Amino acid sequence: MRLRPFRQALPWALLALAPACQEQEEGHAPQVQLVTTTCAGVPPLENASRLLWRITGEGIEAPLEHVTLVDLRPEDVPVVPPGRARVLEVRAYTGEPPASGQVVSMGRSAPFEMPAEGGPSEPVRVVLRRVETWVPVEDAQRPGECLQLTEPRAAHTATLLKDGRVLLAGGFRMDGAGNAETLSSFEVLDPGARTLTHLPSQDEGLTRRAFHTATLTPEGEVVLAGGEVSIAGVTVPLRTAAVWDPDALGLYGFELAWARSRHGAASDSAGRILLAGGVGEGSVPVPELEGLEPQALRTFSVPLLLPRVGASVTALPDGQRVAVIGGSDGQELAAEVLTFTYDGATFAPSSPGVKLRYPRRNAAVAPFGGQRLLVVGGYGSPADPVFTGDALPVSEVIDWGSPAPRVSDGPSLVARGDACAESLPGGRVFVAGGRRQEPANFRVVSSALVEQVIPTVSETSAVLGQEPLVSALYLHTCTVLPDGAVLVTGGLDDSQGGPQVSGGAYVFVPLPRD
Repeated sequence: MRLRPFRQALPWALLALAPACQEQEEGHAPQVQLVTTTCAGVPPLENASRLLWRITGEGIEAPLEHVTLVDLRPEDVPVVPPGRARVLEVRAYTGEPPASGQVVSMGRSAPFEMPAEGGPSEPVRVVLRRVETWVPVEDAQRPGECLQLTEPRAAHTATLLKDGRVLLAGGFRMDGAGNAETLSSFEVLDPGARTLTHLPSQDEGLTRRAFHTATLTPEGEVVLAGGEVSIAGVTVPLRTAAVWDPDALGLYGFELAWARSRHGAASDSAGRILLAGGVGEGSVPVPELEGLEPQALRTFSVPLLLPRVGASVTALPDGQRVAVIGGSDGQELAAEVLTFTYDGATFAPSSPGVKLRYPRRNAAVAPFGGQRLLVVGGYGSPADPVFTGDALPVSEVIDWGSPAPRVSDGPSLVARGDACAESLPGGRVFVAGGRRQEPANFRVVSSALVEQVIPTVSETSAVLGQEPLVSALYLHTCTVLPDGAVLVTGGLDDSQGGPQVSGGAYVFVPLPRD
């Protein structure tokens, strides 16, 4: 008996496909759950007629491909060779792939092991979403309804856990008087299972924070460091850090040497974290650097003063060095890009150094394929951008692939700062939101712009405009999920007058380029 075509399915559908015959000469066909979700917008399989199945994994040199009709039968499930880290990708086309038709939706499974006999212990789930459009995360418990964050939040953090879930921590919302009220709750969003779990505060002294940093350790724990608390219009920087264990849901706190907020943090491959810059008491730049060893719940001093506000801190592709890029001491912008390596006792400056062509603060930084970093936008004035604007329309590429790092001009983008930038498969960089200047009065307001930077044979690369965010946002988060989609949560929209904190969770699936 043929299964009902997806085109005629309800807005939400989960189809379990168990192949009629498991034994195959070259492997087995696993049980598959294809999930089509539509709580808003166009259904994933509208106008689709064909599905392209792609199988990748360890030992598979080129993707194995299989084409079926959208009107699936159990025997259409493709054979998956035995082995580790198998990924099943499904693309829906309007015509016969790849000769004709367009990709309208796609999804990827989490990696799974395919045994030599039988199948995986759990069905292989693939969630199909429309490509190149912002899709709300649907609520698996209430089919047809979109998930909303339990508490709208901005200036929070979103950390991708090792199992594919995303931890949302802290941030702020607006109280009845229009003041920022710092949140103490966590939320765990599972985009694949389409669930959201609200975790009330275990210890408000450790969890209530905004403008903090969150760093994933090699053990899979999340380190929350610094930040600030705002209550009734009074803001206090924090001198605490907390380690959150996603397995035990435990929270372990320790003291920092200096209170700091709006700083940067990144870790080396061993899990040691460098904290740099930010503001402390009286909104004065914090000059002291600080190192963290999360497993020991301790800090260590770094013997260098580096007052930087709006600096970008990131790990380099080699996993051994941490770079501090740009920023301001309140009087001047810093052009120097400094790198630090752990020498057995502390983070020590490493050489050689490099300088930005365009000094900037509040830029976004992302790996750009190979040993390169893309530095995007920011502001060209050392003062707070609320008062000066001066958003930059230029990017730069720092190439760490040679003994002497090299800086070259990147592509031009729409001028804005405080955007988020994340690396996509294939070396692309996804840039979303931020703050732009209004042409009439130069006021800095939130932006809905989304762009994708694509490496080309020329050093300047190419920029593609994408569908804008559902609303203009900054102080939001961008997270690349294991299936290559981008998740955006929360944020602040002040483009229409009074500030509005978002409670949305939206996913964008970039069009595949292979």
